[in-house]
Amino acid sequence: MKIKNLIFVLTLLIFSTSSISASEKISIITSVKPLHSIVSAIAANSDQVELLVTTNQSPHDYQLKPSQIKAMQDASIIFYFDDNFETFMSSAIDILPPKVRKSSIIENANLNLLQYRESGAWDKHLHEHDDEHDDHDAHKDEHDEDINLHVWLDPENAKNIVNYIVKELTFINPKNHEIYEDNGKRYIEKLNNLDAELKISLSGLQDKPFIVFHDAYQYFERAFNLNAVGSISFRDDIQSVSPNRIKEIKDKIKTTNAECVFREPQFSDRLINTIAEKADVKVGTLDPLGASLQNDKELYFTLMRELADNFKECLTH
Repeated sequence: MKIKNLIFVLTLLIFSTSSISASEKISIITSVKPLHSIVSAIAANSDQVELLVTTNQSPHDYQLKPSQIKAMQDASIIFYFDDNFETFMSSAIDILPPKVRKSSIIENANLNLLQYRESGAWDKHLHEHDDEHDDHDAHKDEHDEDINLHVWLDPENAKNIVNYIVKELTFINPKNHEIYEDNGKRYIEKLNNLDAELKISLSGLQDKPFIVFHDAYQYFERAFNLNAVGSISFRDDIQSVSPNRIKEIKDKIKTTNAECVFREPQFSDRLINTIAEKADVKVGTLDPLGASLQNDKELYFTLMRELADNFKECLTH
């Protein structure tokens, strides 16, 4: 009997301990890799941080799995940039239960926001989900769709994102506020060091003109004084590449004196490869989402350094 009683007491202790741990743990959902990396670095070790887009896929084309929708419904908080960016989330966000806190970085993190460039050699930015979500977006202000949403590519914006995440996690789980605040301070210190490092690394490239696949890098360009002179367009990923379009891009390269044209791994590069064969221009790769990078707390810093290295490699003769 004594042995049975001991086993019973131990069982109660185990379940009791599990209940305490479970009550202190919060479930966090993040949309894309850069945001997941930052949130993971701020969160406590007991917090569970999940990533939705784990594949080499654009957030404009991604489709949620039923298990991910269930995870979102059970989450304590969901971090995303904006449903004009993570378009796959728009319908799921609308049906989440009230207990799930929905945290839009664009709306709440007090960021320096820039608009897409659409004059000169900049192709008009096509809202990537116009055909799919017209009804959903009808209520939005017109200027919302003009905002360049790649805000994390500026370290100053990243600092504000960190402060916002600290605030939101503290609201959800105030018991861990000291952990969140300490992690946030350390992260901002690393961002300051990264900013200084990349400014030195990219110095001397301000007069090197280049063309990007689409206008995703304006925040990075302004932060580090780079000279983007135009873009191609999202439409070149979905439409046939006509001889007229090839000539148009070749003329753009010639007119802007671009030394490099950048592709992106999430989109077809058939047009850029064709142009590279016919024009005297180098081709590089830029990945604003870190699709090929290991998904961990250091991904943001790895992503920013990789962007800097890829700019340097293509723009340095």
